[in-house]
Amino acid sequence: MPSFYPLRALIFDLDGTLVDSAEDLRAALNQLLGGLDLRPIEANEIKGMIGDGVLKLVERALVAAHGDPQQKDALLPRFLEIYQANSANLTRCYPAVLETLDLLHSKGFRLAVVTNKPVLATNKILEALSLAEFFPVVVGGDSVQQRKPHPAPLLEAARRLGVEVSQSLMVGDNIHDVEAAHAAGMRCVAVSYGYHHRPPSEFNADHLIDHFGDLLPLVINPASQCRTTGSDAERIAST
Repeated sequence: MPSFYPLRALIFDLDGTLVDSAEDLRAALNQLLGGLDLRPIEANEIKGMIGDGVLKLVERALVAAHGDPQQKDALLPRFLEIYQANSANLTRCYPAVLETLDLLHSKGFRLAVVTNKPVLATNKILEALSLAEFFPVVVGGDSVQQRKPHPAPLLEAARRLGVEVSQSLMVGDNIHDVEAAHAAGMRCVAVSYGYHHRPPSEFNADHLIDHFGDLLPLVINPASQCRTTGSDAERIAST
């Protein structure tokens, strides 16, 4: 198993990595589409639409519902109004996320979120799911001029964390996370769950994990891990 030790910082994608937000996004889209007399998006469709920012999400929904995708820009403010008011009703953390972040925080890692989601909705979700305390740095899709797969958001997160890129690791579920990390000169781990448009095994990430807790043995100094009370790392990895 590869080891990314030593590291000082971990940067996480949000949707599909830390949280499953698909149903809140679907509910907001369907409210938007309903106002246009268009068909709703089904549960089996939504995950394939997520990952490229809200404008692309609205465009994909319009295409799927046989609406006019050229309306996406005009409809974006209404979608954001709907979604930001209800962004954490159905959204939940993936298994072992809270426990793993708590252990990483206790080990002194600096943690950040970099997402293509707007920062307001991101912060509401982090607060609602008790994740905000772990992330002093949050870079949203509207925080800098470019979005992933451009490296700028990751570089901005590293700058705010006060760490070198070489001391940082990106963790995400989408090819854009891996491409952004590579472009920034940052190592990266992909998760096999989440929202992706092609198999994660094809992402060319430095490592692929099936469970969020599997991140721990990759980043924690083995000697330090052995001193973790009650074998927390093993317990979390099996949660």
